[in-house]
Amino acid sequence: MYAVLKSVGKQFKVSPGDTMKIDKIEGNVGDMISFKDIVAVGNGDKFEFGSPAVKGAEVSAKLLHQTRDDKIRVFRKNRRKHFQRTKGHRQYISILKVMSIKSAIGEESFKEPAKKAAPKVEKPKKVETKTEAPKKLEAKAKAPKKVETKSAPKVKEKKAVKKESTEVKE
Repeated sequence: MYAVLKSVGKQFKVSPGDTMKIDKIEGNVGDMISFKDIVAVGNGDKFEFGSPAVKGAEVSAKLLHQTRDDKIRVFRKNRRKHFQRTKGHRQYISILKVMSIKSAIGEESFKEPAKKAAPKVEKPKKVETKTEAPKKLEAKAKAPKKVETKSAPKVKEKKAVKKESTEVKE
């Protein structure tokens, strides 16, 4: 089942369980928000279209997060006029999870899948057995290791030089 809802001047097609990102709406995290302005509702071969809204239709959503969206850059330039300006903008948004859709066609709710606990697996106990190590490994272990020393080329450290700014004093 899906619904097309109208909110903050935009239309969104949603189904139960969908997460949607819309312009900021008032509310606290965890609140249930209901949308009454539903443009259309569909369920397989059944479809109901409202003019301007479907009567009796409602979409309920849970407010998950209030945050700001990614930054967009706005660049303006006038050719041959030596004018260019860059500005940035971050829109305030609300992130919602659609929980249920109710209409004359029917009703559908989102049910969160139950988390299954992982069954405990017993690890087999290790049995200590004495095995003789191969003679080659013993010989390598007893032989002294040679230490190679390489002289690394010396790197000259550059000193940071603070550049003085030139200011005009009146």
